[in-house]
Amino acid sequence: MKKVLLVDDDKENLTLIARMLQPHYQTILASSGKEGLQMAIRDQPDLVLLDVNMPEMDGFEVCTRLREQPGTRTIPVIMLTTVTGLDSRVKGLDLGADDYIGKPFQSRELVARINARLRRNEMDRRAEDTIEAGNLKLDPRAFQVWIDSKEVHLTRIEFEILRYFLEHPNQVIERSKLLGDLWPDAVVTNRTVDTHVANLRKKIKGFSVPLDTIYGAGYILKMAGI
Repeated sequence: MKKVLLVDDDKENLTLIARMLQPHYQTILASSGKEGLQMAIRDQPDLVLLDVNMPEMDGFEVCTRLREQPGTRTIPVIMLTTVTGLDSRVKGLDLGADDYIGKPFQSRELVARINARLRRNEMDRRAEDTIEAGNLKLDPRAFQVWIDSKEVHLTRIEFEILRYFLEHPNQVIERSKLLGDLWPDAVVTNRTVDTHVANLRKKIKGFSVPLDTIYGAGYILKMAGI
């Protein structure tokens, strides 16, 4: 069960929100900004629900501190507040908050917003994971590829095409699909796709997994055991 940290100096609000969330998440409670920051660093929750208007250390400062700490930098933060003006919302988002919900709110909306943010965060984490297939390893964060521990130097678009195939193994990928997903705003032809794929093949010729052409359809990366 995902762990959600609730930070609010109003104990009645804390109790109410905890009741809303307890069927869905494990909740931990902090009744001040300072306590919330300490608990976030110590307990590493999956998400923080953060009230803005708190004495001593308000939600804006807590959010700033969370984004400064390496251990909490990527934890999603949803700010909860009665102050719903544009300036306040913009300030919260600029400081690194992922979402902003005005009080009062319905429990269904709150749960839906939390679920959406948790899904997005999980997708972001997966996108950063190193991908390994056969004798090849791809690191999305460093934009590096190795075959048999030897680095292969690819252009940015060759890297993105390879990553796309690795994320869609054993699927026939049509040229139009590659065009739409990798070049959504550019005027690119099928010939351009074929040229990039041909250049990629030359550079990864030592790759133990075949990247085959399906004539009249597209390409497929044939990975056994999947």
